[in-house]
Amino acid sequence: MNAQEDTYFAEIGVHGGSSYYLGDANNVLFKNAQLSYGLIYRQKFNPRLAAHLSWNSATVAGKGSIDNVNNISFNNRVNAFDLAGEFNFFSYERKEYLPFSKTFTPFVFAGVGGALGNSVATMSLPFGVGFKMMLGDRLNLNIMWSNRLMFNDNLEGKADVNDPEKDKDVFNDHAKLNGTNIFNNDMLSTLTVGITLNI
Repeated sequence: MNAQEDTYFAEIGVHGGSSYYLGDANNVLFKNAQLSYGLIYRQKFNPRLAAHLSWNSATVAGKGSIDNVNNISFNNRVNAFDLAGEFNFFSYERKEYLPFSKTFTPFVFAGVGGALGNSVATMSLPFGVGFKMMLGDRLNLNIMWSNRLMFNDNLEGKADVNDPEKDKDVFNDHAKLNGTNIFNNDMLSTLTVGITLNI
């Protein structure tokens, strides 16, 4: 069984869960959580190291108030693409005779990526934590909390403003801080559960 299992050097699968963002209209984790779903491909280098390429479709939504205009709403669909390296805390393999060999492991990951959406086209820095567990010879359970620090500050896209004299970009750079530091940029996060198939 071990010889057969060692022939699987990659995984492909689907995942789904929730998404939220931190930015000009929200600074609370998991507030205004929306549906998220996507695909993932993982290349295994050894039991501790891997890399994944993923696509996530997420929604950035909410309401806010700026410049005495109340209940400004926005709803922006964003496609996020991540390429990240992974480090497993345990050797992720089914070899009971090895002391740190486990059929489950927490892991951390970081890399580079990008995002496309309404008024959004930017690079990003994805990072996060996860947990993976073997469900058999071919199937794996994946839980991932992914955070993507954007290179810009306009994930909200075009807001729905009732005042015709107001710019529909009111959430973007209203404090005139864009470009001053990377920590002013928006962050898109997803918390997903998925299944992958060893290939």
